[in-house]
Amino acid sequence: MTSLQPHGMAMLVFTVIVFAIYIRDKFPIETVSIGILAVLPLAFTFFPMQVGGHTVDALRFFEGFANPALVAICALMIVGQGLVVTGALEPAARRLAVWVARSPKLALLAVLVGSGSVSGVVNDTPVVVLLIPLLLAAAHQAKISAGGMLLPMNYSVLIGGMATTIGTSTNLIVVGLAASLGLAPMGLFDFFPLVAMAAVPALAYLWLVTPMLLSKVETPNEHLIDDVFDAEIHIAEGSQFVGKELREAIASEGHNLHVIDLLRDGRPMAKLSTRILKAGDRLIVRETAKRLKQVESILDAQLHQVELDTAQDGEAPTENVASALVAQILVTQESPLVDRSVKQARLAEHYDVIVVGVRPSKGTTFWKRAGLADRPVMTGDILLVEGTEEAIREAQRDGVGILLDERFALPRQDKAPVALVTMACVVILAATKLLPIAMAAMCGAAVLVLSRCLSWKDVAQSMSTKVVLLVAASLALGDALQITGATVWLAQGLAQLTQGMAAIWVLALLMGLMGLVTNFVSNNAAAAIGTPLGFSLAHAMGVPPEPFVMAVMFGCNLCYLTPMAYQTNLLVMNAGGYRFSDFVKVGTPLFVIMWVGLTLALGARYSLM
Repeated sequence: MTSLQPHGMAMLVFTVIVFAIYIRDKFPIETVSIGILAVLPLAFTFFPMQVGGHTVDALRFFEGFANPALVAICALMIVGQGLVVTGALEPAARRLAVWVARSPKLALLAVLVGSGSVSGVVNDTPVVVLLIPLLLAAAHQAKISAGGMLLPMNYSVLIGGMATTIGTSTNLIVVGLAASLGLAPMGLFDFFPLVAMAAVPALAYLWLVTPMLLSKVETPNEHLIDDVFDAEIHIAEGSQFVGKELREAIASEGHNLHVIDLLRDGRPMAKLSTRILKAGDRLIVRETAKRLKQVESILDAQLHQVELDTAQDGEAPTENVASALVAQILVTQESPLVDRSVKQARLAEHYDVIVVGVRPSKGTTFWKRAGLADRPVMTGDILLVEGTEEAIREAQRDGVGILLDERFALPRQDKAPVALVTMACVVILAATKLLPIAMAAMCGAAVLVLSRCLSWKDVAQSMSTKVVLLVAASLALGDALQITGATVWLAQGLAQLTQGMAAIWVLALLMGLMGLVTNFVSNNAAAAIGTPLGFSLAHAMGVPPEPFVMAVMFGCNLCYLTPMAYQTNLLVMNAGGYRFSDFVKVGTPLFVIMWVGLTLALGARYSLM
């Protein structure tokens, strides 16, 4: 076993520190990634290293930004955005929603198979984002809990994503790194049969067992149509109820009005039935979206226009907002509204859209502290907004949230065939190896922009700064571990520890280790480090490197155990009302099923058993 040089030891310590920071999740992933890209070049500048008689160029750690894997990831984000923006997948998804209402059990099977199949060629996140509101609405119509469908659907998407080289960014990173290490390039569907073998029992588990495990989950967004919202009714000058008692206002509405609080000059007042109402008072009420407009009319008042304070010179938003449509928007994790107040978001100024109500994801105690305009928006909240149809569509297109109203079709649906054909061509070109994945995807992105399926704003919206920086940092960290000999040293050490063990057991341990790591740190970062480790381990044992590289890739996709393991996990957690324990309870058996199935499939294919 070769000795570890100081540079290699330093890289191992640095890697442990990076993992610890990722696990603590105290700093944003972007911040940690930039830190890695800053520290590595500086370290090799002030502490040069000789390899083969030449000094390592510190600027090589920036080459990840030009890596074909990153180019492919970015281009595929754009192509996937084309399917979302044009609504190309929506007809099929809406048919699934109808099936859910008619036959929930069979519909769940269709959702699992359909979503898993699509995610092999489309980024996981758009698939999950598209299906969440549709499944919530369908579950409401069928009067069943959506909790038994959302998490299985999410896991099926993750399983499908690992089946092709373009299914996830993790797969692309592993394939790109393996090719740079000398492994023959992998085709689009080269390892699809292996994943399919393991997916059969996994999908059976998701279909038959997980709904029972999740039977007690109370989904907060199950009643989208009749959901009640907390809203502010503004008693304006000239209202017939100015100078009258609160009970008279309630009586005029048929004694059915649920008044949560009364705010005067921004301060809560006791809800005394004899309280005399004054101009400027705000009644905090809880009603359905349909009845809020009736209440507004009956009380001779108006839904409080919370963004008036942000308009220039005190002017209200444009006139068309006052007579606009009412829609529901689900706030996702990526929304720019998260952790900001409605007043700070300035939706009226940017979109001519005002927030008139909210269905909080976590209770309504904030009304005692602040009004609607000052209350921070949280992931999972459903906002009731007013605006023109085009303004609301624009807000959705810019990522403010997901529209839950079916009447708001996605924009540019006439371009849906172009988006579908473009995606099909990218897949065919990559599958037949007529073009590299990066080149095919970039050509597809160009077609979508030139055909005006996507605007440049859509392109910018599809790009994830987090992914770009994380991929570049992961590639840099993996490169540093490789050139310093740290991965070879670890591989030789692991080979010694497993000396005498069958190759299949070593492969299983490697996959299981990467699977555990990826549930607490970035799967892309784990893949960048694990790929050269698996490659070196295979050579140290004298076995083909292909199964060990794929073991790393599969392990880094087993992100089922924690909600923070993957971004779609967090999305369904908020929408479905799941707890951390639900992921552990449902994800652990799935982890074991996929781990054992993939290990056996690799062992059989490469004669390791």
